[in-house]
Amino acid sequence: MAPRKIIIDTDPGQDDAFAILFALGSPEDLEVVGITTVGGNVPLSLTTKNALKVVELAGRPDVPVFAGCPAPMVKKLMTAEYVHGETGLDGAELPEPATPVQDEHAVNWMVRTIMAAPEGEITVCTLGPMTNLAMAMTMEPRIVPRICEVVLMGGGFFEGGNATPAAEFNIFVDPHAAHKVFHSGVPVTMAPIDCTYTAQMTPEWLGTLRATGSRAALEAANMAEFYCQYGDHKFPTRRGRSTMPA
Repeated sequence: MAPRKIIIDTDPGQDDAFAILFALGSPEDLEVVGITTVGGNVPLSLTTKNALKVVELAGRPDVPVFAGCPAPMVKKLMTAEYVHGETGLDGAELPEPATPVQDEHAVNWMVRTIMAAPEGEITVCTLGPMTNLAMAMTMEPRIVPRICEVVLMGGGFFEGGNATPAAEFNIFVDPHAAHKVFHSGVPVTMAPIDCTYTAQMTPEWLGTLRATGSRAALEAANMAEFYCQYGDHKFPTRRGRSTMPA
């Protein structure tokens, strides 16, 4: 079976960096057509730079990165440096990217790519606020029936939220975009924050990751250890078991 073609829409963030590394490291299952960035965990200038750093860390500078919307559709941008650090990728020692960001706006590229592909070929994976995708659907509604599926990290069920007691960060940052996507009619698979809390990175697991010796694994472990500081403070009952709540 051919790998599934996906667009990763993201706001890295150590958590999203892990997701991108996993996706790029699974070529037998996933073909990453491109990466689009959005303002979220940190401002757009940093999420874009971070996406470029991660594709280079993965040894995949051939994957194009497109900068998208700097702010939500209606409300003011809320960022999360208190979780991710000032750069969004604190903990890792990554050089300034040599790979340039693409000239085309992410929303324009997303529309053009989905319209050019066979119907049902492209899956959009949103790892942050869904501003880019909602804007693309608004600009060109014909993309909606052409999208195979939207797979998103967002929302919460039993765990509540991490931005407010009821709201998960990605949805809270741009609820209007989330409403647009959820009501578009596109098939949606939602991975709520509950799922992220079950994907625990124990010290033993991080040790195994470091033991591989690859630079990507070492820097990923460094990112996770920084991120764990937030988890230990926010969720003391899980102390020492780093999780990735976006």
